[in-house]
Amino acid sequence: MIELLKFLKEFEGGIYLLLLVLALVLAGRLAGALQLKRKSAFSLEKEIVQKKINSTATLLVIILVLFVGQVILVSVASAHYPGLYTLTTPTVGILPTPTDMFQAMLRMEETPEGLEQTQTAVAMTGCIPGQIEWLSPVSGNEVSGSVPLSGTINVPNMGFYKYEYRLKGREEWIPIAAGNKVVIESELGGNWNTEQLQPGLYELRIVVSDNQNNLFQPCVIEVKVVL
Repeated sequence: MIELLKFLKEFEGGIYLLLLVLALVLAGRLAGALQLKRKSAFSLEKEIVQKKINSTATLLVIILVLFVGQVILVSVASAHYPGLYTLTTPTVGILPTPTDMFQAMLRMEETPEGLEQTQTAVAMTGCIPGQIEWLSPVSGNEVSGSVPLSGTINVPNMGFYKYEYRLKGREEWIPIAAGNKVVIESELGGNWNTEQLQPGLYELRIVVSDNQNNLFQPCVIEVKVVL
C-alpha cells in the first residue's frame, strides 16, 4: 500500500493529465455516436450505435471513478504520510511523457471503431474482392429507372450493412436499404429507383459493420444517372 501511495503521489500530475486526455477522447467519441444515432435510418444500425454509446459511457464512468480514486488516495497519502513525497526517489522513465499519452490516445482511436475511427481496427482497403464489393452496377456504368443492385457482403462475424447513394459533391447520404445476412454474388435486397433523380454523377456505397462493431471502410463506386 505504501508503494502504491508513493507512486500516486509522485506522478499525480501525469496521472491527472492522462485521465483528462482519455476522458476528452471518449467524450468526443460519445458525441459522434449520439449524432450518428440521430441520423440512423435503420433499427439494426441504431442498435449497433447504441451499443457503442453504452460502451463509451461505461468507459467514461470508469475514468471518473479512477479520477476520484486518485484524489482520495493522494489525500490519504498527504494526510497520513506527510513526508511521503519527499522520501520518494524519482525513477527515470516511469512518469508518462506527453508522447506516450498521445500515443495511447491514438491507439484508442484506432483499435476501438466507430463510424469514423472508433472502438476496434478499421479496414482501410475500401472495396474488398470477395468480401465487400459491387457487382452491378459497377463504377462508371450509366443507369436509369429501377436499378437492380447486387454484390458481395461476406465479412467475418457479419453484423450489419446498409447501402446508400448521394449526388456527387453532396455531403448527405440517402439510405436505400439494409440487412444483416451474408450476400455472395447476388442481389442486395432492393432496387435503386432513379426515376425522380436529376441526371448526373452519383455515388453508391456499402457500409458494413461486424457483430463486434468493427467498421469497414465504405465501398464506394461512381455511376451516371441518365434519362
